[in-house]
Amino acid sequence: MTKKLAIHGGTPVVSKANISSLGTGRVSSDFPAPYSFDEKDIAAVTSVLQKANQDGTSMTRGPEQRQFEKDFADLHDSKYGILVNSGTSAFNTIYGAINPDPGTEVICTPWTSAGSVVGGVFHGMVPVFADIDETLCIDPEDVERKITSKTRVIIAVHMFGNACDMDRLQAIADKHNLFLVEDCSQATFSEYQGKVVGSMGDIAGWSFSGKHMTGGGGGMITTNNIKLYERGFGYSDQALNRSDGPYRDYPYVHNFLAQNYKPNELTAAVLNVQLTKVHGYIENKIRDAKNILSGISDIPELIPQKVRPDDRHTYWNLSIMLEKDAYNCSSKEFAKAVEGEGIPIAGPYIGTATPGQGPLYNHPVFANLDAFGKSKYPFDYNRDRPVDYKLTKCPNGEDLMGRGMNFSMRGSFTEENVGNIIESIRKVSAHYKK
Repeated sequence: MTKKLAIHGGTPVVSKANISSLGTGRVSSDFPAPYSFDEKDIAAVTSVLQKANQDGTSMTRGPEQRQFEKDFADLHDSKYGILVNSGTSAFNTIYGAINPDPGTEVICTPWTSAGSVVGGVFHGMVPVFADIDETLCIDPEDVERKITSKTRVIIAVHMFGNACDMDRLQAIADKHNLFLVEDCSQATFSEYQGKVVGSMGDIAGWSFSGKHMTGGGGGMITTNNIKLYERGFGYSDQALNRSDGPYRDYPYVHNFLAQNYKPNELTAAVLNVQLTKVHGYIENKIRDAKNILSGISDIPELIPQKVRPDDRHTYWNLSIMLEKDAYNCSSKEFAKAVEGEGIPIAGPYIGTATPGQGPLYNHPVFANLDAFGKSKYPFDYNRDRPVDYKLTKCPNGEDLMGRGMNFSMRGSFTEENVGNIIESIRKVSAHYKK
């Protein structure tokens, strides 16, 4: 006989579980917050403020920013780094560095933050969405199928901390003379075949908002391409000529259309501290994720995200899918029941099982072509008719993501936390299994 679920009035696995908090991510005070701030982070922020008061040290493009750019780029075998104020700004800057012609296309997975592609739309690009495979990353075969004469960019989103198949994507990019951009936002220091993500494409971007490391925001770009760096640096700072920038020998003018995405020194200071701790934080996530998977390995109906041999998944999220027709519930209902036991968990990624949500092509910005006033630009630029995203389908991804649920891994779980996660999954699985 199975145990009564907490959502049905049973005793929760975590004694402090609060059923009224379902959906908030804080159903229990027993679990740590998803950040790793400590006295060192606080001291770094205080130091920046004190220096600014004492000697007028700049609060933008100051020593903390320059230090982080150098150290982070070095760790990714990159010559150049640009710190900006958010992950979305990082990808807008990447598109600004590429400087695509209007009407050209960018191929990307539809399971990602819109920040991966909206920068392209602002630059007149049209997103083309490719399906995913069991790694939950973009499927190179479908990328190849989606290439047209208009294709200019491929975005490789390393999903949940799991690396894309970079060799195959690079071969496709080389074959068609395309830019290969890495989105490492969820995968800081993940590895593909021994190579750290962010070191393989033409240019790479990160978000530091609630990921493996955070500065309360912030985004990063790395590249070994001097032309991409110079234009990207300018794009992030109004294309002005700064004494420490690539346009320093030019008159003080705006050299091209650009944005202002400069970060502040407070963010940079926190990121410098985070960089000293993130490797240990990630190792804890990897250890705990593997222990959770080991604890449910005798339940074949629970299928983890596929990881290639010799790749390093850093588990921003631990993603598990329900086997088709194995349970008397959806993955959303399964996740809600686990959450009711006091466990921080989410259902399908960005509402995949919810009409109008899920893959980006279902979101109103694309489904309704709602970008620039009443026009259909750029979705109709140099085309006989506008792109119709309502016709877009990625069946493999809709199936996989629709059966998925995601545990937000923390770098500070206790053994008791991990044990409670395992017990809760097993309890819910036993209740709903056919």
